[in-house]
Amino acid sequence: MNYTEARAYVDSTERFGIKPGLERITKMLTYVGNPQDKLKFVHVAGTNGKGSTCTMLASVLTGAGYRTGLFTSPYVIDFRERFMVDGEMISEEEFAELMTRVRTVNDLLEKSGCSLTQFELITAVAFLWFAQKQCDVVVLECGLGGRLDSTNVIKEPLCSVITKISLDHTDILGDTVEKIAVEKAGIIKPGCPVILAANQPKEAVTVVERKCAELGCPLVVGGMDTVSVKTMLPTMTEVVYAGLRYMVPLAGPHQVENSVTVINAARELNERGLKLPDEKIVAGIAKAKLPARFDIISHDPLVVIDGAHNPDGIAALCASIDALLGGRSIVGIIGMLRDKAYESALAEIVPRFDMVITVTPDSPRALGAKELAACAQQFAGEGVSVRPADSLKKAASIALDMTDEAAAVVVCGSLYLASDMLPVMREMIDSRKE
Repeated sequence: MNYTEARAYVDSTERFGIKPGLERITKMLTYVGNPQDKLKFVHVAGTNGKGSTCTMLASVLTGAGYRTGLFTSPYVIDFRERFMVDGEMISEEEFAELMTRVRTVNDLLEKSGCSLTQFELITAVAFLWFAQKQCDVVVLECGLGGRLDSTNVIKEPLCSVITKISLDHTDILGDTVEKIAVEKAGIIKPGCPVILAANQPKEAVTVVERKCAELGCPLVVGGMDTVSVKTMLPTMTEVVYAGLRYMVPLAGPHQVENSVTVINAARELNERGLKLPDEKIVAGIAKAKLPARFDIISHDPLVVIDGAHNPDGIAALCASIDALLGGRSIVGIIGMLRDKAYESALAEIVPRFDMVITVTPDSPRALGAKELAACAQQFAGEGVSVRPADSLKKAASIALDMTDEAAAVVVCGSLYLASDMLPVMREMIDSRKE
């Protein structure tokens, strides 16, 4: 297969949906030589903050001279963003070659009724590629949950990291924070150190503490009481924590929490034998880049794109808006998926907007723009216009027409929307400057 054919094959496997379990991925990896057993990992689970935490930690490791793999999901602009080594995406040729190999095995497995899901196929390609690239360390993000996520086929990681836990995917992971925490804590392996992010719900902390005690794992719990924020701007935050003064290039108060997790993880890795002195940690965090996380794609006009889509993510976005966009008139472009807690998300975000434009994300799970607008209207302030748009281009045009130097546009509600709106908005902004 060439790259186009490989991508088409991956897309075709969406029909198998989400099927938690390790049996299928174990069979696949056995056929291809268990590449994961040749690698060292930092394994990261959680509801929110995984992508930011993984990106900052990978930047620290790369900056310290380690060949660092990074496996994340979902992607925003290019599908190949999921697979990185030292900040560089897998090439189209490499992806096509490895997916061809994986497909051959999957065709054999299908005959025995063992079809792999899309994420399982992608995970297999990632392990093969990272082993082929001879990575020193791989920062490995769980796709969904942890205990039965296909990434959990790995053996003992250098450490396990658990970011903020909250309600999401409740139909699969459970309908309480405690149940979800049990799934996330499933990545904890006997004797391996665990880093837990700050500001967790009490029931989540209890679950993780119990699991660590059961398996004899050292536990480091992040705490924000010793964190001092010196400067917070839309483009960066200056922080002092644990004797370090550093810059976080990812905007918003929640990224300060994520940076604390990264520092705790990096110092634990330093204790485990990796050479990660404080100056490398500071430099690595400062160089981290991640799209669609309070991503300012334009300053004139001010346009922010954020992929927040669940209650905790929306809460973090709201905190960023309050801290960084205070005093501005804000036009919100919102698109959400039907299977997310969209009503509670709208209740939080809509009151912060002076105008709301709803759109339909490009997903079979999308909530229609008209239905979303009707729901958003009940949370809008008096006199606030809420209107559906029949295309992303139309929504962007309306928003930019309403924006002056004292206003801002915020695009949010779905990573699908963030991915599709990014090029549309950039093209429209550029055309207006010509």
